[in-house]
Amino acid sequence: MAAMVERNDAPKLHHVSPIVKGFAGSMGGVVEACCLQPIDVIKTRLQLDTAGKYRGIMDCGRTVVAEEGVRALWKGLTPFATHLTLKYALRMGSNSVYQTALRDANGKLTDARRMAAGFMAGITEALLIVTPFEVVKIRLQQQKGCAKTGLKYKGPVHCAATVVREEGVLGLWSGAGPTMSS
Repeated sequence: MAAMVERNDAPKLHHVSPIVKGFAGSMGGVVEACCLQPIDVIKTRLQLDTAGKYRGIMDCGRTVVAEEGVRALWKGLTPFATHLTLKYALRMGSNSVYQTALRDANGKLTDARRMAAGFMAGITEALLIVTPFEVVKIRLQQQKGCAKTGLKYKGPVHCAATVVREEGVLGLWSGAGPTMSS
């Protein structure tokens, strides 16, 4: 009969603080924004093209570059990157906090509690970051034209302030229910 040998070669888990996880999430948001911004600019131009100027995605991208230069594909990067940076920082950081709070007395986290932490982090992110940023982004995108004269909203901060002034602070959370469920 073989002797049983007790081995302790299981990997040791290192605790990573919510701040580090939040920072990592925010860096991921910056990278994502830089990669996706040209696609978002093209999508928005196509959505607002009621005159039929563009014949599709590639034509829209080529036209924007030809008329405005390559940098035009990154118009609006700052608010988009800010949105994603805050969103992912909050998601990763709050998920870590929720996981810590849901651990049992032995420090174990069941799959169900891990899922609950992710669910709560998603709701937190949707309510605190995504919904107000989406309200502002959509209000800005639905405006026709590029010249600031004649536009209701002059930029993201002006748009948010106008929504709050005209609709109250809860106007920034219009559509929060569907946003949380997506």
